[in-house]
Amino acid sequence: MKNLMRYLFVGALSLMPVVLVVIFLKMLAELGITAFFRISDFTHSNEVTGMFILVGLLVFVFLGYSIEKYGKSFIISAIDKVFENVPAVRSIYGVMKKLTQMFSGKEENGVKEVVLLEYPKEGIWVPAYVINKHAGVSVLFIPTSPIPTSGYTVIVKNEILVKTSLSLQEASTFIISMGADFVKKEEITETILRQEARAKQSHPS
Repeated sequence: MKNLMRYLFVGALSLMPVVLVVIFLKMLAELGITAFFRISDFTHSNEVTGMFILVGLLVFVFLGYSIEKYGKSFIISAIDKVFENVPAVRSIYGVMKKLTQMFSGKEENGVKEVVLLEYPKEGIWVPAYVINKHAGVSVLFIPTSPIPTSGYTVIVKNEILVKTSLSLQEASTFIISMGADFVKKEEITETILRQEARAKQSHPS
């Protein structure tokens, strides 16, 4: 019975990536179907609704192409100007836009580097994004698994930070996979062991 339960657990776990993909695709399909019927309520025509959705997809493609090639889009710039003149939503829109740009690497004060930090106590190491620096301290965002956009914002002294060569994408992959994808494991392991060895030499028991 014990072996049977273990086989059952391992088998179920092996299918988890497939299940997550199916759930994600199902969510997209439901979102598309909902949008289709809501638009149909206004157009009263499946053909016209289909054209609306096709035009919407083409707009997304055009926006992506413009941003990738030119770094900006006149459509987004026009939307920015509209929301900047609406007091009720200006602050919320500004914060959300800044966050999006920060994690996409398009913000000057965005994620500058990925460091290691002992948090929430000594001996426990976590990757953190450096968001800002000033006068010997750094503003860090410590992401939580499996969603790297949720976490904690802390201010710490630069001297307790350990630099890494991890990129934002590599660190995010590590967090999303809950450590299953141990990116640059040799470098990270060696860095942590070296830091702990230095700490023992500085504070011998």
